Amino acid sequence: MAVTSGSLRARMAATALLVSTVTAFLLVVGVQQLLATSNDATAHSRLTSRAQAAAATVVRTPQGIRVLEQQSRVLDQNVWIFDDRGRLVDGDLSQPALSRTVRALAASPARRQVNVGDTAFYVLPVTRGGSHVATVVAAESLEPYEGSERHSLWLSLLLGAATVVVATVAAWVAATRSLRQVQAMADLADDWREHDTGARFDPGPGGDEIAHLGRTLDLMLDRIVEALSAERRLTDEIAHELRTPLAVVLAEADLARRAATPDQREGLDAIHAAATRMRASVDTMLAVARAHAGSAEGATVGELMATLGLPSTSYDDVVLAAPASPLVASLRPLLDNAERHGGGPGRIEVSREGRSLVIAVLDDGPGVAEEDLDDVFRPGHTTRPDGSGLGLALARRMARTAGGDLVARPGPGGRFEVRVPAR
Repeated sequence: MAVTSGSLRARMAATALLVSTVTAFLLVVGVQQLLATSNDATAHSRLTSRAQAAAATVVRTPQGIRVLEQQSRVLDQNVWIFDDRGRLVDGDLSQPALSRTVRALAASPARRQVNVGDTAFYVLPVTRGGSHVATVVAAESLEPYEGSERHSLWLSLLLGAATVVVATVAAWVAATRSLRQVQAMADLADDWREHDTGARFDPGPGGDEIAHLGRTLDLMLDRIVEALSAERRLTDEIAHELRTPLAVVLAEADLARRAATPDQREGLDAIHAAATRMRASVDTMLAVARAHAGSAEGATVGELMATLGLPSTSYDDVVLAAPASPLVASLRPLLDNAERHGGGPGRIEVSREGRSLVIAVLDDGPGVAEEDLDDVFRPGHTTRPDGSGLGLALARRMARTAGGDLVARPGPGGRFEVRVPAR
């Protein structure tokens, strides 16, 4: 058994990537918005302060307005003062493009801020004695603010990208470590399935979600083992109860056959043969029950081959974790089918795969189609008019009862594999 954690780990990392990307995007947008708002407020504050300082230098006289020169010298070049008739009183307007913009703003004296390109302009009307006497226009370049915003954007993007990478890698590592524990639990469970069904995770009290999963699985395994033990006890009891009447049937059939006429003998032979097969089935049931109860030793491959009348293999000394009876009951129908469908005796191939031994029965018949690999084990499925469709179903049941499994491989040529855990 294996836990395919790759897709889960990828989904967890993808989720972390998506969440961190969205979070970083929102943070970058928020930071840029806050910076832009702060820069706008700073530029507006500077423009307002400079315009108000320039307005404070304007003095009204009977001859018109006058600018206090001593104070105006400290003003920025980007400040202009116009009288109420729109004439420039103070400031330099030698640049034609700038002159047109500043004069247009001064022509409509209303307090406002206007952005033209990368320059912000602030218009401040000056009143003295309740009447409009002058207009101050101040300008501020926005290039330093836009430069700081660009630098902040690049820095935010780099930090956001680094955050996304770190969050994704951290999620991948955390998922890998967590799933490694799950994989270890799965490997243990797979090993217990073949060698020790009584073992448990036993994580103890407390712990994280993995420990809680281990406790839950332990409880589930306890209930499964209890149910299987009850079923095996019932099977054992039924098998014991059947042995005595079967022995009586066989004995009476033997006595009756001795005194029977030829016509009667044929029917008694059929009864005797059926009772013999039933006794073999009961013996197999008892062997399986004793094996699970620990009272039966596992058979070697050599003993199994000898019981089936097959030649020895290079694996004869391997001890199987199951008695011979259920394995014989699983392999014999396969050998019969191979002889029936392959036109000759079936062949045996034995190989080792990990902790399991694979006993393959091969024939030269048409084999099993890809779409019928599971259907052939369904009770009642048969390709012969006189078949019952129970042989392969019972063979798989006996293989699984012995702790193994029976699978079919697609043709051409029949191939059925009995997988049995080895000790």
